Amino acid sequence: MKPYVRGKNIFLREVAVDDADFIVELRTNPAMSKHISATSADVEMQKNYISEYACSQTDFYFVICDWDWRRLGTVRIYDVRGDSFCWGSWILSRNLPIASAAIESALLIYDFGFFALHYLKSHFDVRKANERVVEFHKRFGALIVAEDELNYFFQYDSVVYMNARNKYRRYLP
Repeated sequence: MKPYVRGKNIFLREVAVDDADFIVELRTNPAMSKHISATSADVEMQKNYISEYACSQTDFYFVICDWDWRRLGTVRIYDVRGDSFCWGSWILSRNLPIASAAIESALLIYDFGFFALHYLKSHFDVRKANERVVEFHKRFGALIVAEDELNYFFQYDSVVYMNARNKYRRYLP
């Protein structure tokens, strides 16, 4: 079993096959999925994906939960390249009971990647049309290092993260 990541108001727990319905619901919701890659509505395919993921030593797929174990969203680490990890599949439910869930889940995934897994950098891409998320990452100090027609490609350094972490420390335990 892979680890839990504990935060102040939320925690990240390893995804389970039983989460397949929840993930499909999030990823196929038109309002929530317009800036992510398409996902099949086939729950069995999602269960198979989760089962295959469980064998990975470098990928981590989390369900974001509140302290009542309500599922709030998902986030994962994947596509490790040397000293850099990619994170994504970051989707939060529309009706979040915790206003800080976005900031807190980002802090938790960075803490996990930089401190628990000891990566020095993070890389990720965001659809250009997803302006709120692009601005979110810029506020955290991530740099756009490339772009294509659809996406901005970001890089983020653990040293820069320490400044952001200090700025947002009120969201951490």
